[in-house]
Amino acid sequence: MIDVVVVGGGPSGLAAASELGAMGHDVLLLEREDELGGLLNQCIHDGFGTILFSESLSGPEFADIFMNRIERAGVKVRLETYMRSVEKIEDHFVISTVTPEGVETFESRALVYAIGCRERNRFEIEIGGTRPAGVFTAGTVQRLVNLYGFLPGKQPVIVGGGDVGMIVARHLYLEGVESLLMVYPEDFFSGLPRNAQQCVLDLDIPYKPRTTVKRIFGDKKVKAVELVEVDKDWNMIEGTEKIYSCDSVILSVGLVPYSEKVEELGAEIDPATGGPVINEHFETTVDGVFSVGNLIQIFDYVDDAVKSSYTAAEGVDRFLKGSFDKTRSHTVLNPGEHVKTVTPQRIEYEGKDEITLFFRPGVEKENVEVRLLGKNGILKSFKKRYVRPSTLEDIKIPKSVLSGNPEVVIDVR
Repeated sequence: MIDVVVVGGGPSGLAAASELGAMGHDVLLLEREDELGGLLNQCIHDGFGTILFSESLSGPEFADIFMNRIERAGVKVRLETYMRSVEKIEDHFVISTVTPEGVETFESRALVYAIGCRERNRFEIEIGGTRPAGVFTAGTVQRLVNLYGFLPGKQPVIVGGGDVGMIVARHLYLEGVESLLMVYPEDFFSGLPRNAQQCVLDLDIPYKPRTTVKRIFGDKKVKAVELVEVDKDWNMIEGTEKIYSCDSVILSVGLVPYSEKVEELGAEIDPATGGPVINEHFETTVDGVFSVGNLIQIFDYVDDAVKSSYTAAEGVDRFLKGSFDKTRSHTVLNPGEHVKTVTPQRIEYEGKDEITLFFRPGVEKENVEVRLLGKNGILKSFKKRYVRPSTLEDIKIPKSVLSGNPEVVIDVR
């Protein structure tokens, strides 16, 4: 019987496994690819580690730190191992996997899901037209360019103004594409300001706000797209269509937590985040099942996603030692005015005296007040100099202010 199985060898999985191994637990890390690191391996740009290590590292450099940690902690690693199914039997889990050697089964007392997220495709944002070769997601392009040296096209159109789209635009520009255009439905870039400046504005990369792709043209290969302007609600404005010649379309239109596996096990899913509902220990609504990183919500910084693994490791440690009170009461946290998402969604009264609450603002404003509203009014308020939807915010909350409130609403004023 293994103490804990960690599923996913990306940054969050590596961090959780290394922490639990350092605590003395018997840890098995499962990764379906043939190497650890996850998406970090294709992120050759720097910017990782500025919060955790106070230096700017590339993705592979950041991953290497945690690979060394899991080796020192004695964590067992199984590569090319796909988790097919999980069944909870009484007080433990039976995990069925598929490997190059065949089907293997493991038993563990606890589970940590660190399986991340996936990219949205053209059909989820309703782009019409034909289905030619040359339509890629931004993550696929990163892998093609950075790992294999393959350019997806010389005249690409990038759909989306988030961080990944901007970083891919810079990579393609530096690789010498002939022409490049970014389009997105917002007024301005939806990613971090530093990426807008360094990846687009400093390089004079052309971009069109309030614009999206309506249709893709081409038989065997992309030949053109039909661009259309959109209003503030992202509705297409008839009569503004224009044909733009290109040879590839790159979609950077958002990420979705890969929550199907944890949902199959019975965990409740938050429709706002797309990930499982968690408590302050990052435990799901299934006892002994924890989720970390981009599976619970989309983090802007890998460093923050990794910090979620540290918190989860403390929770797993408490669970394995039997120090959780199974009859604990809890407070439900819900997003209020000008707040899109909140994690954790449940606060359960034990352990730390202070918790970290993450929330995604639904408005771009200066000098705002973040309020915690209970049954008798304002429980506590926090000042923020500036908030915007593209930046995940966090606040530290003393648990004592939540006591006696079955539900607390977080809003921005």
